Amino acid sequence: MAFVVRICLISREYPPDTGWGGIGAYTFQHAQALKNLGHDVEVISLTKEDARADSSPEQIADPSLVPVHRAVWGNLLQELSTVWISVPYTHFVLKSALALWRKFLEVHSVRPFDLVEAPEHLAEALFPAITRVCPLVIRLHTPHSKFIREKYHNLNAGFDHRLVSILERMAMIEADLLSSPSIDLASYVASDTGVEPAEIRIVRNPVDTKRFCPDGPKALSNSDGPLIFFAGRLEERKGVHYLIDAVPAVLAKVPNAKFVIVGADTKTGPGKTSVLAELHRRLAASGCAQAVQFVNHVPLAEMPNYYRSADICVVPSLYENAPYTVLEAQSTGKPVIGTSAGGSPEYVAHDETGLVVPPRDSHALAESIVDLSLNKDKREAMAKRARERSLSQFDREIIAQHAIASYEFAIEQYKSEKPNALFKKSSEQSLRDFVEVLYAYHNSLCDLIYRHSFSYRAKYWIRNFAARPRLCAAKLAAAALERTPILSGQTKIILLVDRLKSQIASREQEQQNQVLEALLKSCNIQVPGQTSARSASTNHNDNIATTTQDRR
Repeated sequence: MAFVVRICLISREYPPDTGWGGIGAYTFQHAQALKNLGHDVEVISLTKEDARADSSPEQIADPSLVPVHRAVWGNLLQELSTVWISVPYTHFVLKSALALWRKFLEVHSVRPFDLVEAPEHLAEALFPAITRVCPLVIRLHTPHSKFIREKYHNLNAGFDHRLVSILERMAMIEADLLSSPSIDLASYVASDTGVEPAEIRIVRNPVDTKRFCPDGPKALSNSDGPLIFFAGRLEERKGVHYLIDAVPAVLAKVPNAKFVIVGADTKTGPGKTSVLAELHRRLAASGCAQAVQFVNHVPLAEMPNYYRSADICVVPSLYENAPYTVLEAQSTGKPVIGTSAGGSPEYVAHDETGLVVPPRDSHALAESIVDLSLNKDKREAMAKRARERSLSQFDREIIAQHAIASYEFAIEQYKSEKPNALFKKSSEQSLRDFVEVLYAYHNSLCDLIYRHSFSYRAKYWIRNFAARPRLCAAKLAAAALERTPILSGQTKIILLVDRLKSQIASREQEQQNQVLEALLKSCNIQVPGQTSARSASTNHNDNIATTTQDRR
């Protein structure tokens, strides 16, 4: 029998609950392809933000579906107010990583996995990397450091965002293997982390060529002219502004052209303003609003119908690691106009399956759209080659086979190197230690604010007098005795003050322990003492060679 692996895919995004972004689309396609090849696959993802309970599929009626375990995260660690005020982005990243790791341990302790794959983006692989419970493959999507460097989404190089980048690098360096969908992204990560480029395995992004195919219904009615299609979030990085700026030049030569733009609005414009509002303003100024239709959101199941409606698909991104819009459009048999930025040229074959233009160049974009709009034979020939290339190179089951080869390498790497985990205690203890560190940071910030803010100090005493009046009275009495000149030098008073301070410190520590235990309970983290998932995993992975041989 072929090599069979029990695989856990950890992904913050996984449809339908947590969106259809690039990571979610990749994980969905990849999980199903691995399942179709006979591998044992389960997904750990997040719930919707307002969900109040974890989700664990105990039984799946359709055996062809991939089990998905969802972890609650929205209100996690909210008690640590100073953390999310001081480092809000890091707080978001850490609470998500904590929720995913907690759910992983729950599933892994019942049936250990042979291997984990997780994205580098926003440090989702942090806990698997530092505990090393089993072989780890980190799938590259786009590190946070790239967004900071290019200032996408108005990100700055402040401490909060730099800390997220450090956490990502830590995870990547500890992984058994890095997997990248493009050579361009692999080169950037190698430069950013110091990992040798040759150590990063290139495994292309997959597409479901059966779903995204030329034959089937169309979502948009036929017009009397070419239909130019864009799909993606409305944000600067997707280059949609340059497409809108190209519209007047296209209409000047192809007056009957129509543009359809599918994508959710974002508040990533200057000053966190609406991008959609800015696009409407530009169209109104150019007098071209009637030629452009905006569609807010389309479920993935309906996207093939939109691609089939198009004559030309445009992906004018300023950067993409390996755009799914290109894969889906080409698989549906459509020519694609992409840019030379990032990994797009590795997916769009210039003059074969589409055209490649420089990024941020509305003039070049308009010329390419006009070229294909006026040359039906050319775009139909490109469409045919795009479909053929998708079937031969990017079909999700072909890509899954490449991924399995990389998994086998990672497992062998894990066994041969006997990984020395950064965190050497039990995996369950990692949850508790992590929360304790964040709580200690929270307390340190509270102490700092107390020393430098009179209003905070006043609120502190009012709140604590209401909650623990005797303790507050004791603290005030100790301070008064210590600072009264007539009493402060007397031996009895000194001894009394010392005794009061000792009792106060004991009570305050007791109070902090109670708060910590309540915080741990709210995170559904128990006191260590149960069977360790690390121990179970260690015994399991010591015998990986035997078990995989048995499965051959």
